[in-house]
Amino acid sequence: MTGRSPHLLLVLAAAAATATTGPESSTGPGSLHHTEEHPHTRLTTPELMKVRGYTAETHHLITEDGYILEMHRIPYGRIADAAALHATLNPFTSFRDPFLYPHAFPNISQNTLHPLGDVVKRATLHSPGAASRTSGSGGRNKRNKPRRVAFLLHGVFSSSADFVMNDPDQALGFILADEGYDVWIGNTRGNFYGRRHVTLSPDQPEFWDYSWNEIARYDVPAMLSYVRKATGAPQVYYVGHSLGAAIFFATLDYHPHINSWVRVMAALAPAAYITGRPVPMSVVSPFANLIDDQLSRTRHLELLPLTPKRVDTSSSVCADGAVANFLCVFIYFTVAGGSNGFYLDREYMPVIFSHWPAGTGLHIVTQLLQVHHSGRFHAFDYGPERNLLEYGSPSPPDYSLSSVNVPVGIFWSENDFVVDPQGVRLTAAKLPNLVLDHRVSVRNFNHNDFLLAENAADVVYRHVVQLLQDYSD
Repeated sequence: MTGRSPHLLLVLAAAAATATTGPESSTGPGSLHHTEEHPHTRLTTPELMKVRGYTAETHHLITEDGYILEMHRIPYGRIADAAALHATLNPFTSFRDPFLYPHAFPNISQNTLHPLGDVVKRATLHSPGAASRTSGSGGRNKRNKPRRVAFLLHGVFSSSADFVMNDPDQALGFILADEGYDVWIGNTRGNFYGRRHVTLSPDQPEFWDYSWNEIARYDVPAMLSYVRKATGAPQVYYVGHSLGAAIFFATLDYHPHINSWVRVMAALAPAAYITGRPVPMSVVSPFANLIDDQLSRTRHLELLPLTPKRVDTSSSVCADGAVANFLCVFIYFTVAGGSNGFYLDREYMPVIFSHWPAGTGLHIVTQLLQVHHSGRFHAFDYGPERNLLEYGSPSPPDYSLSSVNVPVGIFWSENDFVVDPQGVRLTAAKLPNLVLDHRVSVRNFNHNDFLLAENAADVVYRHVVQLLQDYSD
């Protein structure tokens, strides 16, 4: 294995180094900061929205199994008539917000569970001026027409920051807001914004005992339900990247009635069937269960968490002109799913690595490797004994794409080392209502280029906007 995969070992070693946790590093003399820090480095998702000139809201909800999820909202675009919208904005509070009602969640620590501390606490407050009365309209534009509601969901190791970590004319969250959508961006359990539970702590192994199954069964339904209730919109427009797309397919297998909640879905590099590309996952995926067992035994249940020390390191090491900047570029293009250096702003690398990876649970990555190795789109494989308890069968069942009746548009690229074109073909063939099969026009577009490339608006997002527009009333 070592002789055949030196690049993989380098990536894993570098990733492990950047994931090291510990006390927050100093930003004063003698610290890692030898260059001027990019002003967006330590901003949370709501603050990234605000610094670009958008109103931002933070919403919290509780899933059926007790996880506290955080969603970020851009209620309208920069060009909207804010005064006309003011009276209809609704920071929905039917679920208790643990930051507004800390006594209801005594085990939650605002400082220790959010590595950026006070910055996050400030960002969780609703935007000044946002009205607090209920509206059934879902918000209205300046012509008094009901606003369309878009829901965006990230992939593995990612967060809501993915959709706003670019210029306003290049980030999908901003583009949709300026197109007149009420934009909601979700976060799944276990990432930087999802490390809370009503009774469990991230220090307990039970907190991390979840896989794609639970995100599909609980997280996505809870977020979509919240958004529909908050806005009064009977249907939303769903955009998912990678796992954020695949998990929606699994959600509809568990909950077919949710088909009626979504008008149309844009699947960006959907990680359902991902077999095909021989590297890099094929080197590791045969050992997925062994790796999961060993890491579980040693209680390494959280992978690549976003910590203050890692932000300090990223800010210095990845800075433009830093000696080790090439290492950040190498890690990004290898882990991000395809080599390509043409479409990324290198000066923004410190910001990217200060928000991504955003952390996740061990089983999430294990299941990704299991799905790759098996060539199937299936539930988490616990092993024969627990599979019998969970599924009534020694092997995990497949998620059925036949349950996906929502119109789906797929967007894919030939240079994607995570979601290979061969896997895309399998996914497309099994979707009963595929309405768009869009291959990105540039051949070297990679998996994370769907989010961060400087030409994503031209080669992907304008087609996404058109797909959503085709299904507007």
